[in-house]
Amino acid sequence: MISLILVILAAIFNSIMDVVSLKYEKSRFINYPSLRYFIDPEISWKNKYKNNNPKRGEKFFGSSTFLVWTTDLWHLAKTLMLVCFSIAIITYIPIIYPIVDAIIYWILFGVVFELFWSKIFIK
Repeated sequence: MISLILVILAAIFNSIMDVVSLKYEKSRFINYPSLRYFIDPEISWKNKYKNNNPKRGEKFFGSSTFLVWTTDLWHLAKTLMLVCFSIAIITYIPIIYPIVDAIIYWILFGVVFELFWSKIFIK
């Protein structure tokens, strides 16, 4: 059951990634202008560099590699999605039968993703 909840969370984090990268201007995330430099991928990608300039190098050690998840919402959501999947794998206990469960998880992921992608995170 824990793995089911984690797959649902992974779908939400995946929808965050896609909404901010593809529909930011139409999303509810635009309602937080003070967080724009963290949320809006048009500008947040620069957060990993000194003075937001790629020519100046990393803002801090690991900011463009293993700590990139601390620099913008897209990378944070991706990291959390991967963490959810990883923990779901190690906590998985069959509900029906592994193949059937895989289909259920796949459908659930798609439904939750679509709900958040097209309804909840969009104005």
